Amino acid sequence: MTSSRQWLVRLSVLVVLLTVAGALSFVRYARRHKPNPQLFAVAPFDIFVTELEPWRVRLAEGLTEQLGTVPPLAAVPQTVVRERWRGQSRPEVAAVDLARRTNAGMAIYGRLDPIAGQRDSVRVQMIVVEAGTGRVLIGIDRHWPLAQLEALPRALAEQVRQNYRYPSD
Repeated sequence: MTSSRQWLVRLSVLVVLLTVAGALSFVRYARRHKPNPQLFAVAPFDIFVTELEPWRVRLAEGLTEQLGTVPPLAAVPQTVVRERWRGQSRPEVAAVDLARRTNAGMAIYGRLDPIAGQRDSVRVQMIVVEAGTGRVLIGIDRHWPLAQLEALPRALAEQVRQNYRYPSD
């Protein structure tokens, strides 16, 4: 009888120790993989202007580079984005999914559309979405001259910097 009680006590102690170790491991994992609210995942832009298709990735690369120039903001490198990007029928949802998979706290999705009757400018739309809640924090909708397309990533990054509210923690 005594040996069976000893085994039962040992087994109970082992179960408790394994439970505590599992809980500690989970807490460490959760802390390490907590989304960074100052890290942005910039998805490739959707381009609906046929002659501008090469800008799909160039805009994302330029915006990523511009966001990284003024700390504390940073952006997930586009090499990582290319590896993890899974375009879906709803690319804004895919952008949020990308942010979550890269531990970025913010997702950026943008698109360029033609403007009826205007061949010298495009409509630029961009949203910044909080990855944890799915809440749109910043929305940009403006006309942009084609002649100044090179300056668009810098202007968009500036808009993000001006409108982004830093977390209080």
